[in-house]
Parts: sequence; C-alpha cells; structure tokens
Amino acid sequence: MTNRFAIFVNTTDGFSDCWIPFFKLFKRFWCQFSGKIYLNTENESFQFDDLNIISIKNERFLKGKPNWGKSLVAALNFIEEDVILYMQEDYFLNDYVNTNFIEDAYQLMLKDASVSCIHITDQATPGPFEDYNGNKNFKIISPKAEYRISCQAALWRKNELKKYIRTYETPWQFELIGTRRARFLYKDTFLIIDKNQYGIGKKELLPYVFTGIIKGKWKKEVKSLFAVNEIIVDFSKRGFFNEETVFSRRKNLTWFKSQWYKIVSLSEIQFKKLFA
Repeated sequence: MTNRFAIFVNTTDGFSDCWIPFFKLFKRFWCQFSGKIYLNTENESFQFDDLNIISIKNERFLKGKPNWGKSLVAALNFIEEDVILYMQEDYFLNDYVNTNFIEDAYQLMLKDASVSCIHITDQATPGPFEDYNGNKNFKIISPKAEYRISCQAALWRKNELKKYIRTYETPWQFELIGTRRARFLYKDTFLIIDKNQYGIGKKELLPYVFTGIIKGKWKKEVKSLFAVNEIIVDFSKRGFFNEETVFSRRKNLTWFKSQWYKIVSLSEIQFKKLFA
C-alpha cells in the first residue's frame, strides 16, 4: 500500500539511544508502511534497514539555541506532505499496526476539510465526546474537553498543527494551553477513535508503550519488550523511572487551572494578546 501521509518522529539528538529500538520495533510491527518517515534530529543523521528515514537536522534552520517549540516548527516547515502521523521516539510499538484503519482515517481527513486532527489512541483525552456524522469508528472531542490537543499519536494536518504551536512553550504547555487555544480561538474539528471499541484492553490500532521514557529514565515496561525483540540497550545509562513517584496528568492539570483558569473569561482579543 502506498501511503500518502508521512510519519513524523519528534525527537532530539539527546534521545538517540531510542532510535534503534524505535525503528527495529517499527520495522517488525508496521512493515507495510512504505512512505516517508521524518526524524526530527538536530545535527545527527540516522538510517535503519530499508526504511525511508529523512533526518531533518533542524539546527541548520534555527538561530540561537533550539527549544521544543522552535524545533517542531522548523521541522514542520521542512516536511513536504500535508498530513503527518505525529509520534515521538519513545513510542515503542509493541504489537501489529492496523494499517487499513489508519489509511481510512487519513481518507476521512481528505473528505472532511474541517477535521484538523484524529487521535489514533484512547490515551489522548478523557473527553467528553460527541457523535460524528453517524460514524461508528470516531467521535468528536468536545471543545470543553481537557487534552483536546495531545502529544500522543495522531494524524494532523501539518499547517493546522503549526498554528497551535508557540515557539516559547514546552510540550506540556503546548498540550494544556494549546487545548485552550483550540477552544477559544479556532473552530477546528478534533476526532478520536471510539473508546467503546478501541484502546487498551480492547483493540489497539497503533499499539505502543505510552511514553517509554519518563523524566529522562526508562519506563520498566520496555525492558521485557526489548528482550523479546532482541534489542540490547544499556539501561544503566538512564536508569529506570520509579513508578511510585507521583506523576500524573491530573496533578499537572490542577496546577494549570490554579495558574491559568482566568483565561476562560477572556475575550478572544484578550486571549490573542496574552498568548500570541
């Protein structure tokens, strides 16, 4: 099958130890994919087997020290395709990808120009959700939903993604404040797979470890995944994340509301001035 969307793997050179595990698992669990794979490096180049990996090397486009937002915009400006599947270097595939379903989601975006993003996992947002034109596979994410914008795997219109990014923001700020932009500034449609049918414990369409690295350390789940797939990694260099450490989106969201909740009452003009 010829894929007409590109895969975009957002990464940095400091996470190059993830690239071999990522692409070895990608090659095993998504061998049908034949399109371009853009790897958002800073200076490094990387290839794996016969995969069509394009190392962006974004520092050549940037002035000054790159940060997450600047690097992401530079990468999107480099990409030729109009639609990308956003992933990150620690989204390690752990089962076979449903290529046909993702292709159908892409075709849906071609038919409905109002759809800016389709989340391919059930881990992006807790909702609430609304029906989407009687479609049994997808739901509309309500404008009032938290994490309507998420860094989990999703099909994005490249130019629509760009308009939500601010070059001074971190990924976490992009998710939280970007979700407010999606509610108050724009009228885009965001879809997600129907959680009643698809997701963890049901049927995963793009099965991967949800963030294989947490705060710079390996998630313990990857150790067995790598062992089964004969991937050798020196785990001692990063160590393993302590799963008992309090780390949750809910805690982040509570902080966000305490600091930024006042934006709900802002007019659109005030909002633009504050976050432009």
